[in-house]
Parts: sequence; C-alpha cells; structure tokens
Amino acid sequence: MDAPAAPAFARKPAVILAMLGLLTSGALQVLHVRTYLFPTADSVCHVGETFDCNAVTLSRFSVLLGVPLPALGALGFYGLMLLAGRGARLLLPLSGIAAAASVALLAEELLHVGAVCMFCEAVHVIALALFVLVWQQRARLVPTERRDWIGAVAVPLVLALGVRLFAPTYWAGVLWTRAIDHPTGVDEQGYPWIGATNPTITVHEYTDYACPHCRIGTARMHGLLAKHPDTLRIVRHQQPRLHCSDFAMSGCVMVRVALCAGDLGKFWQMDSWLFAHGTGERTVDVAAAAKDVDLPHEALQRCVDDPATQARAAAMAKEARETGIRGTPGYVVDGAVVKPEELGALLDARL
Repeated sequence: MDAPAAPAFARKPAVILAMLGLLTSGALQVLHVRTYLFPTADSVCHVGETFDCNAVTLSRFSVLLGVPLPALGALGFYGLMLLAGRGARLLLPLSGIAAAASVALLAEELLHVGAVCMFCEAVHVIALALFVLVWQQRARLVPTERRDWIGAVAVPLVLALGVRLFAPTYWAGVLWTRAIDHPTGVDEQGYPWIGATNPTITVHEYTDYACPHCRIGTARMHGLLAKHPDTLRIVRHQQPRLHCSDFAMSGCVMVRVALCAGDLGKFWQMDSWLFAHGTGERTVDVAAAAKDVDLPHEALQRCVDDPATQARAAAMAKEARETGIRGTPGYVVDGAVVKPEELGALLDARL
C-alpha cells in the first residue's frame, strides 16, 4: 500500500493574512499622505496622545530609504501573499523578517514616539500571526523556485525603487535642511523672525519641538514663505508641552537649545534641526545638534546649562499661555488667535 500523502501547507489562511496585511498597509499609506498634505485633518484613529496615528506617521522612521514605510509594508505583504499561495519555503525567513520588523517598530513607537497607531498595530499583529502560522507548518513548505524569487522579491524591490526615484516626495517638506534662504532677525520683543523685511502680513507661530503636528505645520508655513518671500513674515514663539519653570533646570531643554543657537547666530538652522530630530522626544542630543548645525559644542552646552537660559525659556512659555495659546501649533495674526484650520483661508485672502 502507498503511504498516505503528507498534509499540504495551509495556503488559504496564509494568503488571507498576507492580503489583510497588504490592505491595511494600503490604508496606512493613505493616512500617511493625508497627514503630510493635510495636517489639520482629523485622523480616524486619533484618540488622545497615546493612540495617535498622526504622531506615528510623522515619526523619523515613517520614511525609510526614501520610501514611505507603509508602501514598503504593502510591497512586502504582496510578496508574502505570492509565497503563501505557493507554500514556498522562502515564506518562512521573509515572514520572520516581517515579524521582527514589526516588533522593532512597536518598540520605536513606545520608546521614542510616545504614541501608537491602531493601523500600525493591526499590521504588526498580522505579520506576527502569519509568521506563527508559517512556523507551525514549516515542514509542509515546498522548495523555493526561481519564479518565487522573481515574484516575491525582485518585483517588490523594483517597485520600491520606482517609488524611490519617481514618486512625489510629499514628505520632503518636513526634512531638515541647513539652508536658510530668507532674511532673518529679531523683533522688538526679542522673538526671532524669518521672511519679508517689510511684510504685508506677520504670522506669530507658537510651536513645540516635540509636537509632530508642529513639525508638519511649520513645514507648510515655510512652504508658503517660499511662495511669498516679500510679503510674509513668520515669528517663532515657544509653547513647550513639558512644564517650563525658571526655578529648576527641568523641561523645555529643546527651547534652550534653540535660544542658545540663536545667540550663536543660527536660530533658524537649529529650529529646523529640532523639528526633524526632536519630534516625539523629551530631550535632545546637544552634541549631535552642535555638530550638524556647525556650532561649537562647548559654547552651546554651556549656554544650555545656564539658569539664565532656563529663565528665558520659561518666560516664553508663560507668554504663550498669557496670549491664550492652548494647543500647538498655535497662530496669532494682527493680535488675534487664529485656529490652525482657519489659517490657510486667512493667508490665501491676504497674500
């Protein structure tokens, strides 16, 4: 008698899991675009500071090697779906890589971003579930063929390269750049400004370097400044979320770094650096900031540690509260507080 045939790999549940991962990654990619292009739009999964998809999609790892991470996830699940349909052995190591990446990204969210994204966690759970399923049935996988490498590895890599080379870099406005191409100065109250020397309209922008919404909001303001360099001026004010007191050297360290960089002649370069590197953080690497912005580290550190700098930072935070700024980013035009969602229409009418 012939021996009974070995049970086949459970292709259907594996394909379903990979397809769910692809669809969820696609939804996350749509959210990624909306967050960068429409920063005032409400996220469907924004539930306070802890559950905030916008904060995660604006984090430093939301774009990897020039490709949005959700797009990479969708391409990865596409390859896994093809391998699951065949039950090829290559599915085991690739699903393992996807599961390990999910754990690493979750750690990044918890340790650095300070928020989690429900769409992201759905992707992570799917990746882990797929790996567990494949591991349990690894003995039933069939040998990997050349077509598996082409369809599941080569094609996604080519598509990722295409995104890297040809897709619009809608996220580029929030990336740090050393170049400051506009006049700068300090107003009568001591607040730094950038833009027109004789402005038609002046926007007082209140931000927090640890706030992801401020990062995209200030990027949009700089985009407007590039279009209206002779009529628009932006004045930077500080509204740190962490308590900023002049009685103790605690909180608002990023504000102190910005102020000290201003004292050394590079406020706006440091302002840009802090938005790129400080979002979601509670502190800042002063040595790295000094190196990247080309400032003397010892002088910068000495100023940051000076209690007088802490007092200046606390005074700026107090000014924001007294002005009536409750959230960030906040805006004041002609002495009136303007909501972020109303600012665009106001500037369109005035510029």
